[in-house]
Amino acid sequence: MLLLSDKKHSNQVQQISAQSKAPTVIGHFKKRHNLKRTKFILTIFLLTTLVACGQKPKTNNSVISQQEIIDSLKKTVNQKWIRQNPELNSTKSSFFSKDNESKYFVGLLQISGQSVPFTWDDNLSLLQFILTLDNETNIKKGVAADTNFKGTKIAWEKNINGLVWFNDKSYKATVDNWHLFGFTECPGTIIFPNLSFKKLANIPNAITNNIQGLTILPYNENIKIKSTETSITTENSKTIKGIGYDIDNDAILDIFSYSEEIDETTNYTRLYINVSGQWKCKWVNLDEVCI
Repeated sequence: MLLLSDKKHSNQVQQISAQSKAPTVIGHFKKRHNLKRTKFILTIFLLTTLVACGQKPKTNNSVISQQEIIDSLKKTVNQKWIRQNPELNSTKSSFFSKDNESKYFVGLLQISGQSVPFTWDDNLSLLQFILTLDNETNIKKGVAADTNFKGTKIAWEKNINGLVWFNDKSYKATVDNWHLFGFTECPGTIIFPNLSFKKLANIPNAITNNIQGLTILPYNENIKIKSTETSITTENSKTIKGIGYDIDNDAILDIFSYSEEIDETTNYTRLYINVSGQWKCKWVNLDEVCI
């Protein structure tokens, strides 16, 4: 897997129109688009390989404990980059509560050049969440996972559906696989896994549109997402600009994401959810420029 800025892959589900309008909620994610063009093209190639690779070798189904899988992968995925999260000032309660926060996973979404929705799983929290839903997996390693980039690929025997949202529309999408590449063509960068959904439809100019969005698992047809640029103050009185999301139409933000520039080649993105009025960081993403 390569890392990049474009980095890194209600009640009725709507059909994608042939002429998708440009995304309106990419804000802070696009400010370094030109600097990362090279990395974007390389990552598109990798994600294309995930979808286009031909035959799938037969593998045995396995039921492995969640902890066993996570412990094994933690030895491979570097976790030393994880930073402390700012404490955000409290807000009003809304969709998420202490009773239901563990029942959902929320992450930022991207669309690959092959129109495949995907999200990054830098700290393995997404894999750990899905394994709580279903630990009956089909695990492939090496060339069985991918003839070009090898690594570890995990698929699930039963369909797991999530909500994907981009271009101001929501769709029901089925999880395809979780994949950690075996190597990277960007020396000095960390290899992170991604979770891909099954392709919904061809999206015009997907390779150049840099489409961003949101994903929530499992699928809930009652969730209706609206987004807005906003600012939130930390407990240390620092103002952070980002994107806020209301998912239950009560004019209270349920999700907040923002990107922090670490240096000229690295961004760090955080996603918080509003749990009973308290902001909790639930998803993080390290974005390194491929030079």
